[in-house]
Amino acid sequence: MRTTIQIHGARENNLRNVDVEIPRDKLVVVTGVSGSGKSSLAFDTLYAEGQRRLLASMSTFAKRFVGQLKKPDVDFVNGLSPVVSIDQKTVGSNPRSTVGTMTDISDYLRMLFATMGTSHCPLCREALAIRTPHQMMEHLLSLPRGTEVEVRAPVYKIHGEDYEYLFEQIRVNGYRRARIDGKPRDLGDHIELDEDEVHTVEAVVDSFVIGPGIEQQVVTSLEHGLKLGDGLLGFHIVKPKSPGREHQKFYDGFGCAKHRLVAGEMQAFQFTFNDPAGACPTCAGLGTAMRVHPALLVPDPKRSINEGAFVSAAVGNSPDSWGGRQLYSLAVHYGFSLDTPFQDLAEKHVQILLHGTGGELFEVAIPPKAKIGHQHAGKKMKYAGIVNHLEHHYRQYRKQGTSNAGMDEYLKKVMVEYDCPECGGARLKRARRLVTIGDRNLYEVGEMHLADLIDYLGVIEPTPKQRAIADTIVREVATRLELLVAIGLDYLSLNRRSATLSGGESQRIRLSSQIGSGLMGMLYVLDEPSIGLHPKDNVKMIETLERLRDLGNTVIVVEHDEDTIRAADHIVEIGPGPGVHGGKVVAEGSLKKLLKDDNSLTGQYLSGKKTIDVPRKRRPATGKSILIRGARQNNLKNLRVEIPLEQFVCITGASGSGKSSLIHGILQKRLYSLLHDSRVLAGDHDEFTGSEHVSDVIDIDQSPIGRSSRSNPATYIGFYDAIRTLFAETDAAKKCGFTASTFSFNVKGGRCEECTGEGTITTQLSFMPDVEVVCPTCKGARYNQETLEVKYQDKNIAEVLDLSVEDGVEFFANQPTIARKIAVLNELGLGYLKLGHPSTILSGGEAQRVKLAGELGKLKRGKHNVYILDEPTTGLHFADIGRLLESLNRLVDNGHSVVVIEHNLDVIKTADYVIDLGPEGGHKGGHLIACGTPEEVAACKASHTGKFLAELLDKKRRRSAGA
Repeated sequence: MRTTIQIHGARENNLRNVDVEIPRDKLVVVTGVSGSGKSSLAFDTLYAEGQRRLLASMSTFAKRFVGQLKKPDVDFVNGLSPVVSIDQKTVGSNPRSTVGTMTDISDYLRMLFATMGTSHCPLCREALAIRTPHQMMEHLLSLPRGTEVEVRAPVYKIHGEDYEYLFEQIRVNGYRRARIDGKPRDLGDHIELDEDEVHTVEAVVDSFVIGPGIEQQVVTSLEHGLKLGDGLLGFHIVKPKSPGREHQKFYDGFGCAKHRLVAGEMQAFQFTFNDPAGACPTCAGLGTAMRVHPALLVPDPKRSINEGAFVSAAVGNSPDSWGGRQLYSLAVHYGFSLDTPFQDLAEKHVQILLHGTGGELFEVAIPPKAKIGHQHAGKKMKYAGIVNHLEHHYRQYRKQGTSNAGMDEYLKKVMVEYDCPECGGARLKRARRLVTIGDRNLYEVGEMHLADLIDYLGVIEPTPKQRAIADTIVREVATRLELLVAIGLDYLSLNRRSATLSGGESQRIRLSSQIGSGLMGMLYVLDEPSIGLHPKDNVKMIETLERLRDLGNTVIVVEHDEDTIRAADHIVEIGPGPGVHGGKVVAEGSLKKLLKDDNSLTGQYLSGKKTIDVPRKRRPATGKSILIRGARQNNLKNLRVEIPLEQFVCITGASGSGKSSLIHGILQKRLYSLLHDSRVLAGDHDEFTGSEHVSDVIDIDQSPIGRSSRSNPATYIGFYDAIRTLFAETDAAKKCGFTASTFSFNVKGGRCEECTGEGTITTQLSFMPDVEVVCPTCKGARYNQETLEVKYQDKNIAEVLDLSVEDGVEFFANQPTIARKIAVLNELGLGYLKLGHPSTILSGGEAQRVKLAGELGKLKRGKHNVYILDEPTTGLHFADIGRLLESLNRLVDNGHSVVVIEHNLDVIKTADYVIDLGPEGGHKGGHLIACGTPEEVAACKASHTGKFLAELLDKKRRRSAGA
């Protein structure tokens, strides 16, 4: 059996005909500086070839449904196994995807509730026995012959809809009779009910006279009735009206004796929010509903209503509009002025405007300037309120399912997501929330933290009849939960939305699924699994990788983390530099061999020959700070946090401790709201002070700088316009009448029209990978021949865009504005990128550094910006981190503030101030553990960060003493 994976002649991207042999059934780390070719080797070559070979064994029909990677540029790869890629990408923004659905645990729990759940009466919460339609029929036939029984299905009004909508739903299902508050009504008649009161509505499904030959009719009616009643039915003896003792026994032994309700047999699909049978009808199973937020409805409370206090698109106040007449009539009737600033109106008047008159009638008054509508004067009317009107408008618009960009836009201006008012975020119908196991319904079980959920499953006591099924389900769920807890995700809950997970969390969830599969002989390729992990949690991740290896699998990890590299069985270092300077194997073998190899940059940092130095002196406090009191966003525990300004500040803590909730949820959003857009709502907090010291807040994240291949560093940072202007000012361009726009590949004129400025032409094939070929007309240059004949310093526009950043610094040396911006990219370690490098193939770390370069290139005196970065070390080698820190410190030295969420100890130790949250993640986090200089945090024994920081600083002191 082959014991190695052989790669020969790998030339993908910047790889230089690489030959490498990787041992099988080992934990292998591929490392090297950013852009050296690690991902090109691990993902674009090894994974892509493995997937291609697997798909080659499939039928043509199956290939149509699988996304395929192009064949890598490699001579051959031997020793491949079925390959699985587990990358850092989040699972998407689908609001229906949760931790439970990702892990399949929700499917097992649905089966568990359908098997052994106990239903309850919606009125008195008494436990109901579960009956099949045939069991119900048999019980009905136990009544004396001649007894008339009426079967009713309880139905409930959807939140926000009127009762007429409810009656329409009953009629659509084929029923015309109903009992409303116990009284028989014909739904064909006009029925008016007070919307502010709760009414009991029961659809009359059928009525039977007990006797022979009715069995099939009864069963059919019961089956239809159970669907309308969401699994509940009511049985009422009509004749005789005064039931005897035997009739009372009928009720006592059959469901809720008081309200005479019976629960039908349950199925697993009824407990999913992705099926109409189980989903809450108000939110369609999303758990959230859009509601008007008063702060968004009135963006400037200093204005009066006549001056446009309300968002104009949402509320019209023209005297000739019906809305304007309503507002004027309210002001006349309740004695307030439409010229009074909104913030000065009495609270009762604000409530009337927003939420209506509560059914009270008032006369229509016509504004003096009105030209029409006088025929309505003196008529009586009710006012529902601006909030209720807009929410009703939104529901009707969504119900129709039409698309209107203008309407969408104005509704977004005034509405925000809230928990659904009907299900409270549970996503399930009311009847499903009445089903419990151990006094908890499915939603409450999903809200439990994973560690607590294991304990809950351990105390479930099924009946002897249920045991065989329940034990199997519980065993499957417990196995999956234990794996998730083992990799440090005990603080998550099954109801947690997938879109809110970090890349590291989603990667670990997928990793646990692979371990749970129990497969061996597989090849796993992972992309920086340490990202987002605190050093204390990183130990669990490494143990998980080793466990995957010990099952008999080959685990290949692209990684920069020191602990992961030290734990590897085999290390492959790609380099020696980034881009065109990389693409070679500079060192490979065991850790011991790497430490002794002078060619290994990684080995030099691991051995201590090279280090990221601790600053000799921390920046002193300036006295300026932002103070947040009462922070309660997500799991934050009513924190009081002071963030010093004009310093380099690190926010640290265990994964899930509340770092992002504090910085992104409160700090960034609150500053943005105050400085730019008051409609941005920050997370829960009581007080926010110090914003007067800040000019702007800038979030430098790792999202792509553009979604199109036409976007590149030159267009993002802004020096491409200056380059096009240089070409337009040449004599050759003037002679041809060319302008700066001629040298853009985004517009007609100078670009190649064959490929519309793309440089390539893509042909889509239904069951094979898309074929991308260089444009035969422009040969990939993107421009037409006339444009390419114009040259600046002997290079045409295509050749300039093909320059690397480091060559661009020299080429534009006589153009200070352009050269300065390109030089910043070079200083950040991006010298290997081409000026026209498509943004779509930039890594997250590269995109973040391009954004940082853009900010460094436009620094202005006299302004004080707050820069926020979330794990900027993602994808960065030790050497790259040093360059990153130099750039961040340049921002601080220019009078700005830098706030970084980070786990990397080399970054934390260089900070001026550290704020440590914890002590753990989720419900065990959200506390302020320590704050101060790195040395002060290191002295805090309660801080997990302090423990690791103390070890690092102590190692530094010992090394200095030895020197």
